Amino acid sequence: MGVVTFGAVTAFAATLSVSSKSLGSGNATVATCNATAQVSYTTSYSSTLPGYIVATAPITSAVGCANMSYRVTLTGAGNASLGEQTGSLDSSGAATPSFTSLNVSAANVTGVSVAVTG
Repeated sequence: MGVVTFGAVTAFAATLSVSSKSLGSGNATVATCNATAQVSYTTSYSSTLPGYIVATAPITSAVGCANMSYRVTLTGAGNASLGEQTGSLDSSGAATPSFTSLNVSAANVTGVSVAVTG
C-alpha cells in the first residue's frame, strides 16, 4: 500500500463585476482548516484485470475541515492522472472514496494526492 501526504487546503473568496464600462476583481485571505491532509490507498484483487486494483483512498484531516469538499487523484508515470474521485468530508474531516469502479491497476500508481477546499 502506498502512502503519500500532500497538504493542499485551499479556499477562495473573490468577486467579479462586469459591466459595459468596467471590469473588476478582488480577493481576500481566508484561514485554512488544517496544515496537512493525509491520503493512502487500499487494493483488492480483480480477476477481470487480472491483478490488484485501487479499491479505496481513505482521507484523514482535522475536524476543522468537516463537511468540506475533497478531490483525490491517483497518478502514474509522468504524473498522468489515472483516476479521480470527489466528494465531501464527514463531520470528523474524513472520507473513504471508492475507486473500485474505475478499475485502476495498482501497479501503475506512482502517487496519490488530496486537495481539500471549502
